[in-house]
Amino acid sequence: MEIKGNNTCVKVGLPNGKVTDVLTSVLDEIGNWIQDKKGKPESGGYIVGYQHMGTGNISLEAVSVPHAKDIKTPVSFNICDPLHNSFLRKARKQKSYYMGVWHTHPQTVPFPSDIDWADWNATIRSDITGCQYVFFIIAGTKEWRLWVGDLFTKEISEVHECTKNSEGLYIREN
Repeated sequence: MEIKGNNTCVKVGLPNGKVTDVLTSVLDEIGNWIQDKKGKPESGGYIVGYQHMGTGNISLEAVSVPHAKDIKTPVSFNICDPLHNSFLRKARKQKSYYMGVWHTHPQTVPFPSDIDWADWNATIRSDITGCQYVFFIIAGTKEWRLWVGDLFTKEISEVHECTKNSEGLYIREN
């Protein structure tokens, strides 16, 4: 999916048939940290959101950003700064919950590294989110991709934007 500030959320289909709205605020903030210059370090943080009680659909509404105590290199990022946990506590007070993690890659179209896969597999065995899934966003220099880890089946799969019509409106799929 293209990284662009078009002031719209992106609807993504989930394996269970529900939909996730990735809000503009998430995409805009991640876009601020893209590795668009040689040697620029990877960045990342937590994703928060909530599951709609009535529909079961999910909204990803905010992300934490890199801080001074995080470990950042051009090819890795580790969340270490306690400000990320402060972000999660503040979000929880607003009824927004931990939903996953995001980070950047210096690739045009990002691909998960072996380290990413190992971390994600450990995450789906240990983390608790506000829904059935844990979300993993990787932002490249031109596109971003999204994977979900199913906390019940322990399977990780890439998910994609829902279908749009010729006017750019999402088509309801049943």
